[in-house]
Amino acid sequence: MRKRISLLAACGLVALGTAAVPANAADPVLPLVGPAALDLPLPVDGGSAREQRLSISLDRPATPAPSFKGLFTVDLSKVAGVATVREHTSGPEHHCTEKDGGLECAYVGLPVGLELDVATAKGAANGATGEITVTGETPGATITPLTTKISVGGPDLVMREMKLKKDLTPGESQPLPLVFANAGTQAAKGVVLELGTTRGMELVETYDNCRTRTAGDLTTVLCAVEGDFVPGAVYELAGDSPLHIKATRHAYDDSLVYGIHPAGDEPKAASWSGKAATGRTLTATPAKSAPAASAPLRATDLNPGDNRREFAFHTQNTADFATSPVSLKGKKDDTLSTAFTFENKGPAWIRAALPADSLARTVVVVPEGAKVTRKPQECLAVDADGTKRAEQLGAPRYECALGSRVSENEKVVYPFDLKIEKVVAGAKGSVTVGDWGANAPRPHAFDPNAADNTAAVVINAKGGTGTDPSPSPSTSGSPSPSPSPSPSVSASASPSSTSTASGGTGTGTTAQGGNLASTGSTVGPLAVGAAALVAAGGALYVAVRRRGARGQRSARTS
Repeated sequence: MRKRISLLAACGLVALGTAAVPANAADPVLPLVGPAALDLPLPVDGGSAREQRLSISLDRPATPAPSFKGLFTVDLSKVAGVATVREHTSGPEHHCTEKDGGLECAYVGLPVGLELDVATAKGAANGATGEITVTGETPGATITPLTTKISVGGPDLVMREMKLKKDLTPGESQPLPLVFANAGTQAAKGVVLELGTTRGMELVETYDNCRTRTAGDLTTVLCAVEGDFVPGAVYELAGDSPLHIKATRHAYDDSLVYGIHPAGDEPKAASWSGKAATGRTLTATPAKSAPAASAPLRATDLNPGDNRREFAFHTQNTADFATSPVSLKGKKDDTLSTAFTFENKGPAWIRAALPADSLARTVVVVPEGAKVTRKPQECLAVDADGTKRAEQLGAPRYECALGSRVSENEKVVYPFDLKIEKVVAGAKGSVTVGDWGANAPRPHAFDPNAADNTAAVVINAKGGTGTDPSPSPSTSGSPSPSPSPSPSVSASASPSSTSTASGGTGTGTTAQGGNLASTGSTVGPLAVGAAALVAAGGALYVAVRRRGARGQRSARTS
């Protein structure tokens, strides 16, 4: 038996039990929760009807789980001749018994989960409808009922796969020959086209009946197309309303998601924005040379898996990963607050193959005579040969993970405190960024400039360079664009210095460490803003974000 749910349920459109007034105003009201509607397929080619799962649960009551007792009644009188209903059970435990043409289901303890298998009744007509109502009783509480509408048949929209060019160059565009079919038993009264592009790709045309939402690295466009899209027919975009997709100057590895939904079943979000009026409307017409149906006629859109497709692009582009030198000056027992940086100078944005992968690493080699007394959580201590260490402070080397994606012109700041235990003239370490190598990061294949992947970290450089302790100025992070930093980051020293980090909004600089968010999350935005690291008796200047001339896209919202 194949477990299926309605598209409404898959999209999270659930119905709460209708409001009821408790017999005692002090008693809690516990609603039953489940889908508002369930669509059933007609039998195919004289076969048996395929069952659909109807899942109903009780909102968690305040009473402890062991003391809960409840009786639930499933009224099937309004689906007689339309659907058959039975309790779903995969083992010996049964909650329900048949009574008066319906079901009575007794529960002790929590959670309460009514699982019913529903199928089209023999001889039920295409378009027949009915209702299943569930009521409940439990001592000391009122349970509000739930009604689920049952429908037989319906539209089943199927998005056909597009043959697109995968390998592109920045600025190159190509048409989107969208084709979809209705493989169901009823017409779709309007459809919604869904087009989702990652950061490096964009749609060329805009239409009055389309709306847009950008969340993190994904921009989604929904286009409401009017019309009756009848069963068995195949449709394509009308000739006067084409769609093209273009690789932007920031493109590298990107993707396109494209789908079709019955009107009302499209993805929901609160932050859709309209485009300026263009005077053009995106439309669809019957395909001139429709390919044969890829699946037999079946009922309503119970399989969202064939509504969407995805295509991956690769654009011939580069991204320059770089770091900056650090020069410090101090006396024995001074603690120096500084920061090591990773920067993507673009032009491409880069994401890892898998969301859990770390795209790159920054390796810090500590200069002789210095000991790390504070480091961000993204940086792990290792010995000189790369062996992991249990003790995280005082290591000779640190490996800092980046995350799974990095925008063009993005900078990541890793704050450190270094204590001078021994004064060594010209003590030299390094900071290197790149791909994961056996012993040291190596330049990525897309990085054309290996010269700026490694920079020197020097304490008490010969010749007297470096920053002396000085009074601390007012330093803070800035969310606004600012000039590129000088090639060296300096720090002041004091016998007992501390530092803090703060940031604003934007996509330029990510400060790592403390309670700041880690970079590269695929379910949320990178923490952004310039970092201000303030040391007692001195100050650290941390370069603020480096922004390109083009505006950055907004942070990801859930």
